[in-house]
Amino acid sequence: MNEQINQKIKSFSDEKNKSVSDLNLKALVVEDFETMRNIIAKVLDSLNIKITEAVNGIEALKVLDAEPVDIVLTDLVMPEMDGFELCEEIRRRPNIRHLPVIVISTHRDAKYVVQALRCGADDYLTKPFTAAFAERIIERVLSNV
Repeated sequence: MNEQINQKIKSFSDEKNKSVSDLNLKALVVEDFETMRNIIAKVLDSLNIKITEAVNGIEALKVLDAEPVDIVLTDLVMPEMDGFELCEEIRRRPNIRHLPVIVISTHRDAKYVVQALRCGADDYLTKPFTAAFAERIIERVLSNV
């Protein structure tokens, strides 16, 4: 799976005029609030990113065990397993530890950003955000895979 992501990114970086929407990515969106999940899905859809959804970290891990994705976007505050715990668990599992993880949260305080990065997040995106900004963050994260 990691090789597939690397191939997508290599072809992306070989052609300067390509964008994230040209990569045919699939993202897992982990968000307990349905309205926000729909907003994130709409933004990703505008970038031609296919999505699968989960409402908390436990459900997300079940999805990750069942189907391949290229990137994970997760909220922090969720029931049962929060985004911090999800990041840590993703990094513990050999079969998915390579996945890029972006935390999406309303928390703007630096302590949340630092904790998310320490738990294994690759980047941090604060809500609300534009499709263009999300695209730049996803592009930056993928270029570091």
